[in-house]
Amino acid sequence: MRIEQLFKDIYTKLRVDKSYRTRAFVIGALLVLALPGIWAYNLYQAVGDGPNVLIAIPAGSTGVSIGRQLQSEGIIKSAEAFAIFVRIKGLGSKLKAGTYDFAPSMSVTDILNKLTTGAVVNLNIRVTIPEGLTLSGMGLVFEKRGLFTKDAFLAAANNVELPYGYLKAIPATVGNRIEGYLFPDTYEFAPDVTPEQVIRIMAARFNNLMPARYEQSAVKERYSLHQVVTMASIVEKEAVKQDERARIAGVFYSRLHIGMQLESCATVQYLLGTPRKLYLVDLEIQSPYNTYRNPGLPPGPVANAGLASFEAALNPEDTDFLFFYAKSDGSHIFSKTYEQHLQAIQSQQGR
Repeated sequence: MRIEQLFKDIYTKLRVDKSYRTRAFVIGALLVLALPGIWAYNLYQAVGDGPNVLIAIPAGSTGVSIGRQLQSEGIIKSAEAFAIFVRIKGLGSKLKAGTYDFAPSMSVTDILNKLTTGAVVNLNIRVTIPEGLTLSGMGLVFEKRGLFTKDAFLAAANNVELPYGYLKAIPATVGNRIEGYLFPDTYEFAPDVTPEQVIRIMAARFNNLMPARYEQSAVKERYSLHQVVTMASIVEKEAVKQDERARIAGVFYSRLHIGMQLESCATVQYLLGTPRKLYLVDLEIQSPYNTYRNPGLPPGPVANAGLASFEAALNPEDTDFLFFYAKSDGSHIFSKTYEQHLQAIQSQQGR
């Protein structure tokens, strides 16, 4: 029966039968018919076109509690009507916790679609760690992103316990014990993440990528994983052009094989902390990291290398080159003899 016809029948009944009982029944019937309309009006009436509001729905929230939150934030008009609607639809057990983005202009259907599908807002902070940063540089990135201070990150790096046996082989002379073992990548972290949690995540990323590659590489026969990580860090800092990484790695391995000093500027820059132009006096710094004064590889990595530099360190080019000199565009002139190297230097300095 159409609602209009029902109202007409009740009105006719009221005119014909004027007894108190009939009047009471008719009034009650009218109220019953009117209440759903009032309820629907309160439920669907939009509040307005104000700004979106982020609302955190705790776990275990009911239709009543959620309705109160929505009403208090101006998203809906009636918490009670919202709760009744949730109950009628049988959605009480399907409402998901989380932080949601609601607008006052949204329909109740849209609101419930979000709540039942779990369309929460991603509040994680996206952080990109470039290849070639030291632990100190990483700490500064996290500090600028507002996660925690650089000092807190460095303190955690020196104290956090990691479940990887190869870390036990790191020499005691290494300043920052996990330098080189935190993989540079793009990560998403919760706003309340701790430095220890970040370190574990980045170290796990390294562990998922590098040890298996090392085990399959021919360099394993001659160099430890720590030495390869150190070589990768030097390649990372020395190479600019992608197609030169394997060749630069080959040059440094060749120097090691004949007992020649690496003479890598990257190792001296690591000692300086802040990159700047090197002077002759810098090459005299007394440190096991100074490869101008000490033979072999430095005690540990001078940066946290990316995948390309690791691949170069694991698969170096077989080359007779022993020298390279940087050109203004970042590429290098490679030479087999010191005389050729001097000529390359003169050719570039005369420009």
